[in-house]
Amino acid sequence: MTTPQWINGLSTASIAADMAAADVNGTVTYSGLKTLLTDLDAKLASSKTGLTTAELSDLKTIVANLNNGMTTSSYLTGIMSALVNGNAANATWTGGAASSTALGNLAAGSSATQLSELTGKWFLGTDLPSSTVSMSGYSTFSVSYSASSSPLFAASGPSMNDVNQGYLGDCYLLSSLAEVAKQNSGLITSMFTSNGNNTYGVRFFVNGVADYVTVNNSLTNNFNSGSDIWASLAEKAYAQLQAGGVVTGNSVNYGNSWSTIGNGGAPECALEEITGASAITDFSASGGSWATVAYNASFSVTKYTTGSSTAAVLGTLAADLAKGDDVILSSYTNARDSSGRTTLVADHAMSIYGYDSTTGMLQIRNPWGTMSGQYWDTTFEVSLSTLLSAGDTITADNVGNGVATAPILSA
Repeated sequence: MTTPQWINGLSTASIAADMAAADVNGTVTYSGLKTLLTDLDAKLASSKTGLTTAELSDLKTIVANLNNGMTTSSYLTGIMSALVNGNAANATWTGGAASSTALGNLAAGSSATQLSELTGKWFLGTDLPSSTVSMSGYSTFSVSYSASSSPLFAASGPSMNDVNQGYLGDCYLLSSLAEVAKQNSGLITSMFTSNGNNTYGVRFFVNGVADYVTVNNSLTNNFNSGSDIWASLAEKAYAQLQAGGVVTGNSVNYGNSWSTIGNGGAPECALEEITGASAITDFSASGGSWATVAYNASFSVTKYTTGSSTAAVLGTLAADLAKGDDVILSSYTNARDSSGRTTLVADHAMSIYGYDSTTGMLQIRNPWGTMSGQYWDTTFEVSLSTLLSAGDTITADNVGNGVATAPILSA
């Protein structure tokens, strides 16, 4: 195919050559853009010079024309723009250290080190969350990373059973991931772009707009576990996402850190950020009936009603589940089954993965999942009237149709 004319107009010969090579039969490749950036970084390092105005201008021209005469994925367009044009996440570099250091947006005069770290952040997934973890009510601890050899997905694809929470207070996120895996597994697989070098692009939605981060296969053993790694990667990617501004629904802000996502958050935020849902609805216990609050993708309230009966809400939830909407329970009470095993947990979010028409009860999965010696039921059933009495909140998205201050949940 003919090279787009704008590539021939780039002023730096090496950048022009690498960009031409990155265009393979009209499609821009991840490996081609990565090579362009690493070649430029090597040039700066060997010459001991900073990025020139001409080189920066060429990079900006590339970003502006990634879909001009060629096709570039939304993922590559997003991360290349963040690297070249700037992003709030560029303010700091963590790289799995105990704390972050200043980084900054790319500019004329930027050093080889700065370009290398920005490339690592957006293309290589090396800007790992901080190794120091602080959670309210617990002693601060440290984690270490090691490369995982497990597959992204099992042969059967993502499953809610891949979510086993571990020692981090992000039930709001993991119960949402498990629910979406059960109800809309295609949304989970579409979140990930495999780059072929043990790095993965991960898509979230912030205020209804796709937002991408890149993660590598370096994981810690302290948090989510499973036979495949998609849920663990999503958990790490969510921590890295917070470097651009906290979107957990909580005010805790340690930047790119497990601490930011591990001190609780809002299932409403997690569901929208995973699915891109255009509407999120809360059904909140209010005395002897239910209040309903609906939000749009930016969490502005679009509807508020009170006085709904348990029968009416149960009918709505059963219909939501049947058509593939995702439903999350925010529990504010503790309960046990007849054998003494824990079912409901206070200040905890759980997946509502089904409705049992025989018993008239909702089917619940605890994101703690399964582990040796567990004292809880991984799955159980509960009546909606029980949840009303406990003062609970149930959150549903609208992705089965096509896709205020929320409660903070930390268990």
